[in-house]
Amino acid sequence: MCSVSTFSYLLFYALFTVLINAQCTNPTVRREWRTLDRDERAAWISAVKCLAASPNNPDLVATVNSSISQIPALTRRLPSGTVDISYMHMDLNVRIHQTGMFLPFHRWFVHSVEKAMVEKCGFSGRFPYWNWTIDAPDFYESSWLQDSDTESGLGGWGDPDKDYKVQDGAFARFALKYPSYHPMHHQYTAQPFAAFAASTIIAGNPGDLVNVQLSPDNWICAHGSVHAITGGDLAGTRPATTEDCIPGNKWWPNSPLFFLHHVMIGKIWSDWQNLNETSATAFAGGSVQAFDNTTYLAEYPTGAPPMLNTSSDIYTHNMFPGATIGDVLNHTARYLCYVYE
Repeated sequence: MCSVSTFSYLLFYALFTVLINAQCTNPTVRREWRTLDRDERAAWISAVKCLAASPNNPDLVATVNSSISQIPALTRRLPSGTVDISYMHMDLNVRIHQTGMFLPFHRWFVHSVEKAMVEKCGFSGRFPYWNWTIDAPDFYESSWLQDSDTESGLGGWGDPDKDYKVQDGAFARFALKYPSYHPMHHQYTAQPFAAFAASTIIAGNPGDLVNVQLSPDNWICAHGSVHAITGGDLAGTRPATTEDCIPGNKWWPNSPLFFLHHVMIGKIWSDWQNLNETSATAFAGGSVQAFDNTTYLAEYPTGAPPMLNTSSDIYTHNMFPGATIGDVLNHTARYLCYVYE
């Protein structure tokens, strides 16, 4: 027989779970960047810069051994709220890529950064996304990176004669402070990207989250391609001024475009979830990257044991309020409360 205190806790937890998963009544709307007006674009960019100028979070704790994460020590951070955000993603690299945590973590991560922009910088909360399928036919000449407005434009490709530093737009000379102090870079890198179509992803493998991530034209491949083709900071390219880091995906959040890109990944996941009730609640994957050998990888393509489930906690590093995988499966529930346009 349980005690009164235990019963009270269980009742509270049950009520909390119901509230978390209840439908939200006033969802924010996530729209494609190019549908925003100038003021809306400028507001998002201003909030990004505000967050970058905010203090470090003293509660941030690294949890991955540095011999595995291969990133400079936490004590080397320069003052910036976005340094903390980048560092968190860098430290968790081996736990949130090629594991079952990839999709839920990044959905939670973007939402948490959005909340920080709202609470610390007065942002309206309407996080935009980058529909890169529009740009696939001619990525280099697309409108995406051709807005030179100093307040609302993302700027163009970096100058190859200046280490690919962005020369115009609101992020020209935008200071990134990790792993070393440097301006933002965009370096176009040609990839066989034009044949990719998000509609193929969404239509395939209803209810089977593992195989839809493994198909030849899956959103995980598209995810990496967008990082690579944009290059520079979005691809984790090491700045010329940095000598003691290994380039790679751990550095991706240095670029503000990271979040616009991952809102799009979340949208594709949402579109796939909306196929049917089975897809809506589907989840599978392990917590450990399975790269030891090809046989092991074939058995555990989206992460090896210990296996994750909807009750598994998302890694927070004490940076943001915690959540479980189950909390972020439905973005129209009260915990997330947003829709896509």
